Amino acid sequence: MKIDPNFDLGAATRVRQIVIKDRPCGFGKTTEMLNSFEHHKQYLVVVPLLSECDRVIAATQQRGITFEQPEAEAAIEFDENGDEVVTTKKIHSLRRLLSEGQNVVTTHAMFDTLAEVADEGLIDPCHVHIDEVLSVIDASYVVKAKAWDRLFLKPGLCTVDEKTSQVIPTAAWDEECADLTEQIKLRYYKAAKAGRLFNIEAGYNVAVMPEKLLKAGQSLTLYTFKAEGSIMAAYLNRLGLHPLHDRGNPCIEQSFVREARDLITVKSIPSLGHLKFSYTEQTDSKEGKPSVYDRLVPKALCSLARRPLKDVPLENILLTCPKNKWFAAGKSPKVGPDGVEIGRYLPGPYAKGSRLQGRGGRVHWLPNTTRGTNDYKNATHLIYLYNQYINSNILRFLGAGSVSQDDYALTELIQWVWRSQIRDKKPITLYLPSRRMRNLFLSWLWEDKIPTQILDSVNR
Repeated sequence: MKIDPNFDLGAATRVRQIVIKDRPCGFGKTTEMLNSFEHHKQYLVVVPLLSECDRVIAATQQRGITFEQPEAEAAIEFDENGDEVVTTKKIHSLRRLLSEGQNVVTTHAMFDTLAEVADEGLIDPCHVHIDEVLSVIDASYVVKAKAWDRLFLKPGLCTVDEKTSQVIPTAAWDEECADLTEQIKLRYYKAAKAGRLFNIEAGYNVAVMPEKLLKAGQSLTLYTFKAEGSIMAAYLNRLGLHPLHDRGNPCIEQSFVREARDLITVKSIPSLGHLKFSYTEQTDSKEGKPSVYDRLVPKALCSLARRPLKDVPLENILLTCPKNKWFAAGKSPKVGPDGVEIGRYLPGPYAKGSRLQGRGGRVHWLPNTTRGTNDYKNATHLIYLYNQYINSNILRFLGAGSVSQDDYALTELIQWVWRSQIRDKKPITLYLPSRRMRNLFLSWLWEDKIPTQILDSVNR
């Protein structure tokens, strides 16, 4: 038998490690990650926000480990005619840092770029860590069915793989993407080019975390809480990766829950108790009753503002609901680099007449999928106007039964609640008008044994 002198037995037999670190909110997931870094290894860390990049850089410097964040950098590229052109892009910096063996920290916003460098093999030497997974599957890549056919398919800009449903850009889209930005947002092309855009039906598409990123590197470690209710775990299973689920010491979550229930006062909003609060019910006039919500919710919020919340500063209140209910046409003012809002704020139907916005300021509206930020840990009172379900297109992509709807709803609610001062082990009051969400949360808080007196006090 002839032996290949270049055969690497170690590489051939190495099993790539994939681990989900499942830890309660505020119990040091990020700190555990930071303390795990070793001087002789190369790391790629992906976090939700730029502020978290700063945290990683500062914390690791104290241990003598240097992390760099990709910045826009000039480099020479070649255009379609083969001529040299100088372009300034973050990918140039990312390529250089990885090629030099540097540790890199960046945000989820770089997924398309990370997919490209993964294709080039630049992530292969790295141990990849992804903290607080946000953008696993993004269902916002939707166009009207006619537009999908007329703009994407008929001109031959892309094809859809019959087996996988992946949207594959053609050479025509490569050539024309810059000229089509008025008709087709560039993010569609970038997601398709990164191999992470999938067509569900007609104009319904989803963009996923790049499979290339999840399969690159020496190891992959993801950090979250209650992974059984996460889209991330279901997506990994769909890819056949089947990660090790590291829950840590089971006493940790039990201690976490018991501490939390002493700090959280859960309340209903009786005047809204008959409403379902699903996204469809609140927004879709064909399948729901948005006009009923637009009439009743502002009145209920006004009653809260006049009585139980009358002495609570508005900046200490967090609220979530469909964005187009709090902001007119779903458009919130842009925020500048200094954190100051740019442009005019126009209230949506829930905000009007709520007494939770006006000249004296307004409450903090926060998307119901918010994770990984400490910017609102001054919040003492929370209003959760949702009955949470997985987006139907995401569920179709993952497959029926891949995630429990109740596990998902509870996981998302917990993550949102822990943006408040509960993170610092301080008491909060949580208003949950949805009976389903209230029961899920109370059952979790009381380990499936809700005392009668608690149920009575909640419904007062």
